[in-house]
Amino acid sequence: MKNEQIPISSPDWNVANPSASFRAFAEAIHEKAKYVFIRDKNHSEMLFFMPLNGQGHIIQSRYKDRDEMAEWMKKHIKDHYIYGLVHICESWLRMAEKKNDNTLRQVIDGEIRVSELREEDRKEALAVAAQARDGWSMTWIDEIVRAKDTGKLSLKPLLKLQDFDGRFGKLFG
Repeated sequence: MKNEQIPISSPDWNVANPSASFRAFAEAIHEKAKYVFIRDKNHSEMLFFMPLNGQGHIIQSRYKDRDEMAEWMKKHIKDHYIYGLVHICESWLRMAEKKNDNTLRQVIDGEIRVSELREEDRKEALAVAAQARDGWSMTWIDEIVRAKDTGKLSLKPLLKLQDFDGRFGKLFG
């Protein structure tokens, strides 16, 4: 699968401090993703790859198989010596309703996918996940709220998580 690379740069990037530069870049991409989602009423799945010099590229993901995509991302990071990655996607999520939420347990155990749950048992969200070679990571989850009477969209900050695991966690090894 060929992924077209679109050049991108960060005008405020400081090559002497890539850590702070990438964190600021990731925060800016999160804010821009929210703006684009509200404007367009959706958001393409996108990957922002940033090397140490702040002259990176964007790739619009076309993968259906998530495991294949994660392996490709790891290889791409290694092949291009990427310093940081920002991943934007729309997603479904299940929030625990009580301490021992049986439905969430079924999701965690792989018995059912969140996308297969009833609408009232899941939330729709815009997810922006960032991680860097230095070990820093942050995920912003903004709930997509659809007004029932008007259909108008809004985003409600739901979660901000540092240090995540899973298929797309720890892509830098």
